[in-house]
Amino acid sequence: MKHLGIDYGTRRIGIAVSNDEGTIAFPKGILNNDTSLLDNIVALIHEENIKTIVIGKSIDIDGNDNQVMDRIHSFISKLEEVVKLPIYFQDESFSSVAADAHLYGKGNIANESWTGQGNQARREANDDRAAAIILQRYLDKQK
Repeated sequence: MKHLGIDYGTRRIGIAVSNDEGTIAFPKGILNNDTSLLDNIVALIHEENIKTIVIGKSIDIDGNDNQVMDRIHSFISKLEEVVKLPIYFQDESFSSVAADAHLYGKGNIANESWTGQGNQARREANDDRAAAIILQRYLDKQK
């Protein structure tokens, strides 16, 4: 069974999908958080034959919902209107940090400044990797 992983952001949405067996998550891409977002996700769900959606739960250091969670709940409400699939939360704590470590370790942006354009490129490159980390955490818990 294939799963869709979502790392929700106010500007960009990281997307990951699992293999057919639902055991390994792969970065799929990055969508803009704009008026075409739902249509793009629905198209991807049909294209990939997705059966479950996993969304990163954004919490603060004390384990409480942070400011982004209101937007995530609103997004989920809209998503539930157009798709009839189970939607689960998975703690996204440190998923971006892990994605950073993976990317930096690969040397993709190691020579870039961690400010300015290098920082922007790093953030954009990591959204789908963070989604894959979130989805993989969920898949690992299902074993």
